[in-house]
Amino acid sequence: MSGTQNKSVNTLVSFQLKGIELLDFCFNHPKELIPAQMVFNFEIKIEHKILADNNFIAVVVSIDIYNDQRRDIKLGSIMVSCIFEIPQLKEYIDPKNNTPKLPEDFLTTINSISISTVRGVMFSQFRGTFLHNAILPVVDPKSFVSQK
Repeated sequence: MSGTQNKSVNTLVSFQLKGIELLDFCFNHPKELIPAQMVFNFEIKIEHKILADNNFIAVVVSIDIYNDQRRDIKLGSIMVSCIFEIPQLKEYIDPKNNTPKLPEDFLTTINSISISTVRGVMFSQFRGTFLHNAILPVVDPKSFVSQK
């Protein structure tokens, strides 16, 4: 069992990674050869799906891959779900309006784990293809903007 502590409130959120699911991936074969030293651009989206009755949060990471010089042509995409079990998840759901109130440090932690996991899945799925060198760089999980 893992956990993360919110420094401002001193709340320890216990959690465990319970599953990794490859939801979708695709290749859009380019009309031209891709140079070996191509620079790739990645558009990353993260969505949290809360299943409070089962104490699960699914962090769905979607990544679209573009040529850095031609951002109008998508070369491929991948979508992976990392499923976390949080035994006390219901304690973080506001009963008045049924909205989650999870600590930011915890969300940053599960986002970081999910992005790192997707990096490995990408490498495995794209190995030996024209996207073999499209390795997701290390990103700051705090840089994602929350949209309710």
